[in-house]
Amino acid sequence: MMTRQERALRNTVVILAVATLMLGGLLFWSLRAMALLKGDTTENETPEIAAAGGQPITDKQWMDELKKKHGQEVLVGMLNHIVVDMEAKALGITVIDDEVEQELARTMVGYGSEEQYFAQMQSQLGLSRQEVFAETAYRLTLQAIATVGITISDADIDAYLDQNAERFTPKKELELSMIKVSSYAEGEQVMDRLEQGEDFADLAREVSIDEESRQHGGSLGKVEEDDPFWPEGMLKTAASLDAGDIAGPIQAGKDFTIIRLESIRSPAKPDQKEIRALIRQELALEQAPPLQQVESDLRTKYDVSINIDNSLQD
Repeated sequence: MMTRQERALRNTVVILAVATLMLGGLLFWSLRAMALLKGDTTENETPEIAAAGGQPITDKQWMDELKKKHGQEVLVGMLNHIVVDMEAKALGITVIDDEVEQELARTMVGYGSEEQYFAQMQSQLGLSRQEVFAETAYRLTLQAIATVGITISDADIDAYLDQNAERFTPKKELELSMIKVSSYAEGEQVMDRLEQGEDFADLAREVSIDEESRQHGGSLGKVEEDDPFWPEGMLKTAASLDAGDIAGPIQAGKDFTIIRLESIRSPAKPDQKEIRALIRQELALEQAPPLQQVESDLRTKYDVSINIDNSLQD
């Protein structure tokens, strides 16, 4: 069974792949639309959009290169959005905002916060919240189409829950700070300095060998009590502390850590109706054809035709 972090990564990969395709589609479409509006569609007269060493690059050169590299997949992606929307309307399928929000919340598992998740989408792909929202809605709509006619019984869901009870057990959420050192003796020195009243964050910036957390005064953000990316002993110790307590040195592989528990939160019991709906969807998708096949079948059903200048294809 995948960990929650692994499931989060899987979901993120799906969103990123679809979102990247969407970006390409929007770029291609908007460039073409602007060219038409400006009348810049002739072969010989296109504006210069960049230059290097006095050598210009025209709008047409840029467009042609984009079409060479990504034209086919971008065009197919745009067509997929059209035919999926048509099929959803024909089947009476509507994905409401609450469903999209719930899916995004599941996708964000493993990120420190909602802001961190959307900041990464923006920095890595240039995607706004609205664009991430739209592509998530598309994926949920496609899944709904793929699973039409597939029935999952309550008994199937009960059996899955019996076999995967741990997956849906609420986990304590720990907000931690850490100072990592390379030896037990160094860890003892850090503990002594903390006992003498030195500031944890300042000390982390000075001596911690963990590059990422050191930049943030040792802060690790929020971590689940069984997060597989952190040493089990460290998390068990942290879960036994009260907010503000410091413990260490704790062995973590070849190194040693001193930790401070900033806060601890025990999440509310998850909504059973939501859990059962999620399991029903996952089991149905296991029986459904691959989503790429569904998109392909819909392109055939709605008589999609592609007419591309082959001279611009690699």
